[in-house]
Amino acid sequence: MPIKAQRIEPTLTPHDASRQEKAARHINAFHHSQKQHISRWQGLEFPDIWLLFAWLALMAIGIIMVTSASMTEAVSHNGDVYHYTTRQATYYLCGLFAAYICYSMPTHYYYQNSGRLLIISLILLAIIYIPGVGVSVNGARRWINLQLFKLQVGEIVKLAITIYAAAFLQRNNQFLDRSWRPMIELLLITAIFATILIKQPDFGTTMVMVAVILGMMFMAGVNAKRFTLFFLGVIGLMTAILVAAPYRVKRLLTFLNPWEHQYDEGYQLVNSLIAIGSGGLFGSGLGQSVQKHDYLPEAHTDFIFAIIAEELGLIGALVVIALFVLLVWRAFAIGYLADRVRRRFASLLAYGIGLTIAIQALVNIGVTTGLLPTKGLTLPLVSYGGSSVVIVCISLGILARIDAESRYQAKREGII
Repeated sequence: MPIKAQRIEPTLTPHDASRQEKAARHINAFHHSQKQHISRWQGLEFPDIWLLFAWLALMAIGIIMVTSASMTEAVSHNGDVYHYTTRQATYYLCGLFAAYICYSMPTHYYYQNSGRLLIISLILLAIIYIPGVGVSVNGARRWINLQLFKLQVGEIVKLAITIYAAAFLQRNNQFLDRSWRPMIELLLITAIFATILIKQPDFGTTMVMVAVILGMMFMAGVNAKRFTLFFLGVIGLMTAILVAAPYRVKRLLTFLNPWEHQYDEGYQLVNSLIAIGSGGLFGSGLGQSVQKHDYLPEAHTDFIFAIIAEELGLIGALVVIALFVLLVWRAFAIGYLADRVRRRFASLLAYGIGLTIAIQALVNIGVTTGLLPTKGLTLPLVSYGGSSVVIVCISLGILARIDAESRYQAKREGII
């Protein structure tokens, strides 16, 4: 009678079992990383070409005008005519690299980490008040000294709270039209950051942040009556804060009639208006500005639009405005498409980014042309400044990701 062979299972020692378990973990980790890599890049269309065009065109104008507007100050303070140009070019490269990193992240990453980003920005605001770390300039404490450059935390706060607001409104979408709670909670969180920013003081950033949050709430579809009451309440509160500080009241009075104060508080605005008026239709020519020669303070930062108008004329100024209109239009178009494919968070975030750029550009140009009181806000992508440039580039990188994901989904569903 034949003997049936029996299969003998090898006995695993604890060491062998540990090795197999470790190998299995490595294999699973590899497959997970592969899936992440695939999901990160698949399902994408090429970003909106007009968004990229406006973005890069504003950066090109920025590097040219920063070079022109900063020459006198660069030579007198640093002995190098291209000092600010070199630094601005570095900021642009850092901004584009950071934008690429943020573009590579799926949109849901920002949704999942919105709370963490908000907490990080709050910690950074607290770090400003640590002696030796926080930097105070002209009585304003807004920067963290990172040795290589100074980080303006307010720029990070604007983006972080925009991402958080989009996630918050998405999570509370079903309650927006029938409850006060979501509006109160979001405005209380905004009020915490606004209070800290005002104490720096940074009223301009606070104003932009609050306006963006209100705009996002409106776009999210909150109850119209409740929104109107909240809007009027916020306007009243911001007005009270404005008149509570004597220096802000002085700025307001100077704004109403700058020529009466042209040698003190109105000096900067008057010289800005002179620069704009000197430009005429076609401008005095690139590099030919007179006001940048120690007449107009901050010619390469907050008041760079005045130098654009002086050297490139009304035509050049309108081109810059048109590029901002194009950029904001594409942001809203991207938000609308994301909403059509039921990507609510992405839609609200796109609207928030568009509102941030629109409001800041509008305020900067309004201040430069004497239509608004002086606020100290940069012209996005154009003015000299590392924190502003990098954060705006990051915002646009996220916006490009939203567009690429939304258009891919829209094409699959036959919407476009």
